[in-house]
Amino acid sequence: MAAIPRDVSEKLITAQRSLFEKGIPAIILMEGGKSAMVDRITSEVLGTLEPRGVEYHHFKADGKRGSPFSSMEYITKSPARGRISFYDRGWYSDIIDCIRKKRCDEGEKLIEVSRMERYLIENGVVIVKIFMDETEDAAEKHADSYPIIIDRDCGYLTDDLDHRDMGISDEEVEAMLSASNTVYAPWDRVDVEDFEITAENVARIIARRLEQRLQYGIIPEECPVKEQYHNPREDADLTAEAKDYDDALAEKQSELAEMQCRMARSKHSLVVVFEGWDASGKGSTIRRVAGALNPRGYNVIPVKAPTEEELSRTYLWRFCTNLPRPGRITIFDRSWYGRMMVEAVEGLCTETEYCRSADEINAFEKALVNSGATLVKIWLEISPQEQLKRFRAREEDPMKSWKITEEDWRNRSKWDVYDLYVNSMMKQTNTPWAPWTVVESEDKKYGRLKVLDTLIDSMKKALD
Repeated sequence: MAAIPRDVSEKLITAQRSLFEKGIPAIILMEGGKSAMVDRITSEVLGTLEPRGVEYHHFKADGKRGSPFSSMEYITKSPARGRISFYDRGWYSDIIDCIRKKRCDEGEKLIEVSRMERYLIENGVVIVKIFMDETEDAAEKHADSYPIIIDRDCGYLTDDLDHRDMGISDEEVEAMLSASNTVYAPWDRVDVEDFEITAENVARIIARRLEQRLQYGIIPEECPVKEQYHNPREDADLTAEAKDYDDALAEKQSELAEMQCRMARSKHSLVVVFEGWDASGKGSTIRRVAGALNPRGYNVIPVKAPTEEELSRTYLWRFCTNLPRPGRITIFDRSWYGRMMVEAVEGLCTETEYCRSADEINAFEKALVNSGATLVKIWLEISPQEQLKRFRAREEDPMKSWKITEEDWRNRSKWDVYDLYVNSMMKQTNTPWAPWTVVESEDKKYGRLKVLDTLIDSMKKALD
């Protein structure tokens, strides 16, 4: 006999169908309680839904998951439009593990996950947060009412610990829940009782929260543009030229290779972002960087127009899926900053999405840095005169003519507009934890050497 009443099951199925039709993704986060009981409750709810529209993800809070970027991993598992993801444990179990091992600052971690929740919600994801309140007495009293409870070690199937097993007091958990009980992502608390009662209560909460989102939608908040940081483009000297280029290049590439070797033996990773004007030398500079590296330890990600799959997710999703594991390097040839430049200029995002983007990107980069990544953001600077010279040279060279398109000329015609957006981007995102390095690339050789120096210095700082 099903534990969830028919009327509640019908509400869940109706809500799932409406989410699918409207293209709204949802995350159901299950925290608290013993894994054996919580898993049976989750299984019962899953059994009422259309399985083709549901995903299940278990996150083990041990600080040893495949990616060092905890917030990023939750984003990579977030559902596409119209789908529902059940998270068996999640970012709050990660905070409890953080408290236990003293491996991070609890307050800063709470801020990080709060920003992640806000990012997901404001980008259209419904989040239902359920905490299972289970006392030791209740666990013993109601255990016999739960079907198929295996009271022995089943490896990864039963290896979760609740906060008491981890030496965390009820008071510490209450403080965490209180601090994270926000207006936009509130907690629903469920007392663990007999199986049928508990399953029904959880199902009713999920149905109610989904119905509320479907009925009321998202109320957008004001997000004024905050140009609060120095613009490093103002300090660029485009007259800078390279000296002894060949010898300097060989020396710096050798040093970069040594730094890669050191990083490969560490828990650190390197994320490099290349942005800049068309024809500013991104491709040739990346080739000089990659030429110094062992291909086993790096990836170059060329960022183009998003695919249909990427468009079905929140906009940072496609970047989170390409972040490096410890000891590795990822180089982005263009990046998430497209939201603040081409998408804004060409009307590919809404004004609200644009004005939110700086805060979302700053929080994203803060999480990267806090999780052990070294983030290097490079802007290649050239003059409009030098760009025109390079465009014409490409047109005249049969080996390079494929690199110049009508879109390049169209973008050039909007130089002044792009210039305004780039300056605003710098003033909004040149943060202390993820500053921009402006590389003068009027002389390509000088620019390449400065990029190599920047990467070497950043890696030394992280590893020393």
